[in-house]
Amino acid sequence: MKTIFLDILFLFTIFVSVAQKKDKAINVTPSFSDQIVENYTDSLYQLSDYYNSNWKYKKGDLLSNPYYYRLFVQPTFYFNPIKHQMDIGWHPSDSIVVPLAPLGNKSDEILETNTAIDKFFSDIYISHPQYIVTSQSVLDKNEGLRTDMKHETEHKVELASRVTTPKPVQVFEPIQVVGYRPNFWKFKQTYSLQLMEYYFSDNWYQGGSNYNSILMTANIQANYNNNSKVAFNNTLTMQLGLQTVKADTIHPWHPTTDQLRMVNQLSVKAAKNWSYTATLTSTTRMTPQYPNNSRLCTADFFSQFESVLSIGMAWSLARKKFSSTINMAPLSYDWKYVGRKRLRSRYGLYPNHHSREYIGSNVTLSYTWKLLNELTWVARMYYFTDYKRVQWEWENTFTFTINKYLNTKLYLYPRFDDTMYDDNGNHTLQFKQWLSLGFNVTF
Repeated sequence: MKTIFLDILFLFTIFVSVAQKKDKAINVTPSFSDQIVENYTDSLYQLSDYYNSNWKYKKGDLLSNPYYYRLFVQPTFYFNPIKHQMDIGWHPSDSIVVPLAPLGNKSDEILETNTAIDKFFSDIYISHPQYIVTSQSVLDKNEGLRTDMKHETEHKVELASRVTTPKPVQVFEPIQVVGYRPNFWKFKQTYSLQLMEYYFSDNWYQGGSNYNSILMTANIQANYNNNSKVAFNNTLTMQLGLQTVKADTIHPWHPTTDQLRMVNQLSVKAAKNWSYTATLTSTTRMTPQYPNNSRLCTADFFSQFESVLSIGMAWSLARKKFSSTINMAPLSYDWKYVGRKRLRSRYGLYPNHHSREYIGSNVTLSYTWKLLNELTWVARMYYFTDYKRVQWEWENTFTFTINKYLNTKLYLYPRFDDTMYDDNGNHTLQFKQWLSLGFNVTF
């Protein structure tokens, strides 16, 4: 009786599989077999609703037999049914291929049921082979049949599978796109102030003059770099040093250092470390210069003024503690101007002329070298020639940092210009030097 029930149950399963493959759009009168499949399908739906509602597994139904699963999955060619029919030495216990918990002795009903299922499959393989879609070899290859299970396992339902995910709500809001243009400009400012007092008592054995001095420096940079090819660097440097002179009754303060320099450089990248450059360097002083107890000025604002336009190439190098730039300009235009008539001859100008022009070439070397964590050497070397005269200068600033706001500076500035003469009418090497301790602020 059980065998007949299982035969009918398996046939119903096959009918369901075949019915799903048929075109549902064709409107025909259902046959008797279709009605059976439909009724069987409704029964399965009812059984599914029952299992999903209040049903609890009590290990008292057919599901306790692990071999019934073969009736509910896709039709498969199994080895045991054929072995059952063909092997002379076959024994009913050979059908048990899944090592689960003990199923009892050989006369157990479960073993008898399994034997009936094997016979049912044997009949299907002979009568309806077209319904078989896979084989046990495929299942074994894809690890479909497990033989490593020693004990019965229970399936654990994840909580995520019980939660209904809400559908996303589409929200249509106006989107405002804001674009920001990158700022390729960088600004840097450095200011320093150094103070000094020098005092001698009246009875100092060597004598001397008391004086106070102040030195103010400023460095302002506005640099443009689009991180591609074009860079435009602008640097304004100001130095002004004042000192009291007791011997001068007319001018209580004398400028010891006075320089105003603007450097503008436009560069276009040519190779890895090379760039085409156009550089304009303008230099003058800010205050007038007088000898002791004299009202005759020896230097003043725009007396002299020098502007040099250079076109060439620059090579740059940047390392962790050392950076350098060499600007080589085979074409250079040097223009000198002196506003005060009395000082024209002092700076190599022709009589009755306020300016003079030179065309030649120049080389400018600038570098910053961090000798120690506290000691930095910043230098600028400049050389110009019109192939008749030579102008050379080398500025060196050594800065010893004490803390964020205090430092000591040593300034060395040798210079040579064969357009200028001393009191004896000779070309000589000029030199300036100062040492200071003061405040420094950078932002």
